[in-house]
Amino acid sequence: MDREDYDSRVRAMIETGPYEEYKFKNGKSKDPLNVMIDEANFARQNVARLMGEEKLIRKFHVPNPTVASLYCLPKIHKNPVEMRHISSNIRTPTEKLAAWLVEEMKQYPVTHGKSVKNSVDFVQQLEGCKVRRGEILVSFDVASLFPSVPIADALRSLRRHLERSRVPHHHIQAYLLVAEVCMNQNFFTFRGKFNRQTFGLSMGSKLSPLLANVFMSDFEVDAEKQKFFPRVWRRYVDDIFAPVKERYLEQTLNMLNSRHSSIKFTVEREVDGKLPFLDLMVTRKEDDTLKFGIYRKPTSTDRYITSDSNHFGAQKQAAFHSMAHRLYNVPMEEEEFAEEKERIYKTAEVNGYEKEFTSKILQKHKRKKRLQNITTLQPERDEAKRISLPFYPKVTNPIKNTLKRQGLHIVHKSDNTLRDLLYNLKDKIPADEQSGIYRIPCQDCPSVYIGQTRRKVKVRLKEHKNAVDNKKSNDSAVAAHTTASNHQIDWKSAKLIKTVRKPSHLNAWESMHINNTQEPLMNEDDPPITSSLFNLTKLKIQ
Repeated sequence: MDREDYDSRVRAMIETGPYEEYKFKNGKSKDPLNVMIDEANFARQNVARLMGEEKLIRKFHVPNPTVASLYCLPKIHKNPVEMRHISSNIRTPTEKLAAWLVEEMKQYPVTHGKSVKNSVDFVQQLEGCKVRRGEILVSFDVASLFPSVPIADALRSLRRHLERSRVPHHHIQAYLLVAEVCMNQNFFTFRGKFNRQTFGLSMGSKLSPLLANVFMSDFEVDAEKQKFFPRVWRRYVDDIFAPVKERYLEQTLNMLNSRHSSIKFTVEREVDGKLPFLDLMVTRKEDDTLKFGIYRKPTSTDRYITSDSNHFGAQKQAAFHSMAHRLYNVPMEEEEFAEEKERIYKTAEVNGYEKEFTSKILQKHKRKKRLQNITTLQPERDEAKRISLPFYPKVTNPIKNTLKRQGLHIVHKSDNTLRDLLYNLKDKIPADEQSGIYRIPCQDCPSVYIGQTRRKVKVRLKEHKNAVDNKKSNDSAVAAHTTASNHQIDWKSAKLIKTVRKPSHLNAWESMHINNTQEPLMNEDDPPITSSLFNLTKLKIQ
């Protein structure tokens, strides 16, 4: 899909879906960021008061926030191809509030519905299940679940869940306040215009999966009281497995679609006694019991991270560990087990791995499964603090053991991805509206100033310029330089030289840039971090 086709599809989705442009009275697109910041600040202060923890005010602060960016993913398995709307909520004013609420809700798991955690849990819950006479296997699917769940109804379901869980009243108030503010800040940008979602939960919010699950659990409890509700009902997010009397299938579907005005189901029937569900193929046997096999979509290519790619070993192994875990935890008949095992070997071979590589992974999971069958004891969890570093073996391998002795465990990441090489779907944030490390050069001499800011760099540069214009040498090292030398600043060349989103990283990046600068510095203070490591080599800063 080229850019023009992508843009036209997304614009058509915005025009026909539950979205509207956020405008001034004169019709110009209006930036809602200031309103969002005010609402987030109100929530931060009240949550801190209700929870009795003043430190939460600072904990929930998002430096230099921005409006969510929209991008869409094509559903290539649909005909015609549909676009899945995702609003990236990274760096929005409520990002940290939403993350906190998700973490808090882990104390109060939803137990009143009929959801399953994954395919292994699904198989375990269906152990001993038999298909009765006249029943067929079907899967129900909620059409566009997140955008179909009304925010008000989801919040009511959350309140009921918290009350059932006997959460203190003032905590319930705090949780609901956070949920309401986060979900109502459903603004996004696309190609320079500000829009908002007028109905449903936003795809991309950390809270949407939680609220959708609470809502659907209430939906199931209510529907279970109705005639024609299936005797077996197992749901994973928006996909439901159920055996249903064939002659009552239409009535069951109508009953489900009548329970809520915005929640609509579609249904898929078994074919020749087989029904795909999640990554499993569920088959009805002659004795009406169920057997399970592995299912892959027709679009599957069996292509994963290849053996010759520059990735950390654990990242290359991850997909094969997942397949091996599924192999030994999904009960399969001997023939299907052997076929799946051979499929894993062939998949590894296609991606350039030797047979020994696959055998070691399979043996590890075989031993793990055998151990689980004979004991309930679990290995101790690794409590080491994890730090993320790019994968550069010549640099990271020598320091790995040193960090390990300090209780630090390296987790590698790739900073050269296919996504970076291809067209970025999101709107780009202008450099002067980002935060990080900036550089201000003198117009009359080679001196430069290197500084850091958590706010928009254009705001910080404006402060420097005001200090220079008013000769406030105590407020700015740049002003001190121009006052002492009577030089002029090249403001057109002043710019952001490194985007830094995490405030905790600013000191390190500023120190690195200062130590790698060849020009004379206007800076009057030493770098925030003084370390001999900066003097070992002049690092190439990307």
